[in-house]
Amino acid sequence: MHLGADIIKGILRLLALQPLKWHYFWGKCIAWIVRVPLGYRKDVVMINLARSFPDKKYSELRDIARKFYGHLGRIIAETVWFAGSYMKNRLEDSGICHYSNLEALSELFDKAPSVMLMTSHAGNWEILGGCMHYRSLTKSGTFSFTEEEISIVYKKLSNKTMDRVMRHNRCTPVKADWSNCCVESKDIMRFVVAHRNQKRIYCFPTDQCPYKYASAHTVDDFLHQPTRTMTGGAALACKLKLAVCYMGMEEEPEGGYTIRFEPICEDASQSTPEEIMNRFYALLAKDVEAQPWNYLWTHKRWKK
Repeated sequence: MHLGADIIKGILRLLALQPLKWHYFWGKCIAWIVRVPLGYRKDVVMINLARSFPDKKYSELRDIARKFYGHLGRIIAETVWFAGSYMKNRLEDSGICHYSNLEALSELFDKAPSVMLMTSHAGNWEILGGCMHYRSLTKSGTFSFTEEEISIVYKKLSNKTMDRVMRHNRCTPVKADWSNCCVESKDIMRFVVAHRNQKRIYCFPTDQCPYKYASAHTVDDFLHQPTRTMTGGAALACKLKLAVCYMGMEEEPEGGYTIRFEPICEDASQSTPEEIMNRFYALLAKDVEAQPWNYLWTHKRWKK
């Protein structure tokens, strides 16, 4: 029944055996092919950049677009490499991710019933399943939570074969029950309520255009334009009095990322979902402006 998915996963495992630097090399080749011969969503990328950075010249926007496609190639390369990361020392030794202030998240986790960790499409969201095995840059950078207490929310892919491949790929280093590692977005409310008596961390992708029937909010100014966004994660946090934390992923020049955490609130019930979303987008805008190529520009985020 899952033969196609098993074949693809087997191929990914074989490719993943190569060193990370080798993957970065072919990632650059993929980036060039996607940008030049294919011109993948080139118009969408340039329109998004022009609207987000109205003060920049065309030559500057074109340079950001070129760097963005390089970043996209890195994401693909890192995701394939990640398929072979069954041993935690492989992730540690690679240095693909570092934490700059892990204690901020640990402190929230200790104080709150659970934590809603708001993530975005900055950095590489496909490698969050290895979060327990990345190096920390802080002296006190120890986890106060376990692998079993982390769930990553995702949107199911329309292709069943690729959905199965990517779900397994995202949870490659997870030794616990991977069915709790990735939770589909349409099931997250039931999942959170069912586990409301358990202390957990929910990694919630938050910068998505709202689905047809999803609760939504318009942020007045995200990158110089009104932005329609989902409020599901923030609304859940408010109802269950969860802490809310922002996660940023800064791209490093030689490959990999530095992950940092910024608390938004210790008790979301003291705020509204709209206030939480406004704070999240303010933090995200700051990161995107600092590294404009380190964001997924191929999506039509402002179509509504």
